[in-house]
Amino acid sequence: MAPLTPHFGGMNLVHWRQTIHCLGAMKRNPEADPAAYLSAHPAAHPAAHPAALPATVPAAGAGAALALARISHRYGGALAVDDVSLQVAPGELVALLGPSGCGKTTLLRIVAGLLRQTEGHVQVDGSAVDALPPNERGAGIVFQNYALFPHMTVQQNVAYGLRARGTPAAQIAATVERMLALVKMDALRARYPRELSGGQQQRVALARTLAVAPRVLLLDEPFAALDKNLRLDMQIEVKRIQRELAITTIMVTHDQEEALSMADRVAVMDAGRVEQFAPPESIYDHPDSLFVAQFIGSANLIRGRLQMGAGQAAFLPAVGGELHLAAARPCSRTGNAVLSVRPEHWVLHPADGSEGLPATVRMVLPLGPTVVQELELADGTPIKVTTARTGRGARLPPGSAVRVGLAEDAAVAVFAT
Repeated sequence: MAPLTPHFGGMNLVHWRQTIHCLGAMKRNPEADPAAYLSAHPAAHPAAHPAALPATVPAAGAGAALALARISHRYGGALAVDDVSLQVAPGELVALLGPSGCGKTTLLRIVAGLLRQTEGHVQVDGSAVDALPPNERGAGIVFQNYALFPHMTVQQNVAYGLRARGTPAAQIAATVERMLALVKMDALRARYPRELSGGQQQRVALARTLAVAPRVLLLDEPFAALDKNLRLDMQIEVKRIQRELAITTIMVTHDQEEALSMADRVAVMDAGRVEQFAPPESIYDHPDSLFVAQFIGSANLIRGRLQMGAGQAAFLPAVGGELHLAAARPCSRTGNAVLSVRPEHWVLHPADGSEGLPATVRMVLPLGPTVVQELELADGTPIKVTTARTGRGARLPPGSAVRVGLAEDAAVAVFAT
């Protein structure tokens, strides 16, 4: 089998690395993005070095198993990635999610071969690739700014990587037709990047990367430059394409909605470590740590004490009262704890009842189909409650006294303190 060649939007990774080295960007700034430079300087592109490029294209739809084993990476004395281990199944879409500086982009570049990790191993289909040059890893990457050549049409941009590899003309034509149809850009093939919207440019960049049939697709903040409505449309489109090609995909993002809606599994990162690696529903409903509970979605945190009994659990808030829990996890031992409750898992009861905790309505915010009500417990603890705008009774004005309790199907998390 011919070597599999990772491409940055259809560009040979060896020459990307050479360009970065010449600029000194990797040495000066680990987050440097060579995409804009090569887009503006085609002479630095692999077309100037056709002899270095393989002539064959890997088969499409051959998703690879990817394994990261105890990966750590340092920038000088700073630990950017700390003992990360992940197993990604063939054809799976995994999102690396976390705040800025958590190590997700560094981890993506280690997978691509742009960075050599300080410790650990990267495996593709069971074989270690640490000692291989980047051009043998079979990875393709789509950058946030797309890096399209401004002087080339849509069709020429998509064909560029194939032409640079010396692919026969008939195969180039057939592949370009297939890719343009896949991303629904065949009617705009003669346009230049300046004549395209942001979403259309992204489709072209994706088609150019997929044209060389990578076995692992890497997406670096792919939707960050798009407005909200277009971002949702492109998320659906990229997910459709990823499923259709069954290509193993790693996506870096700081947008939790993006990660939860697109990924098969999400790796939530903080300070270089993976806090939790699980399907989106598990991440949201059953966070493994207080960081995950607070970072993903909105969480109400109440301090108090967990009381475990025979087959039942109760949470005793510091403000007083009692909340009965269907289950206590991840902490299940009696002691001081913090209870995390999602806004939609609360229900409101009349103030003269006995269920739940006494509270006062402070603010009511209608948000489209939902209403967010901010309550305040007796000790000043704020509580956010989300309800359907047309359900669960009439909207209460600020200053109203209520009682707030857990919904019957509430998924709560308890963390020891």
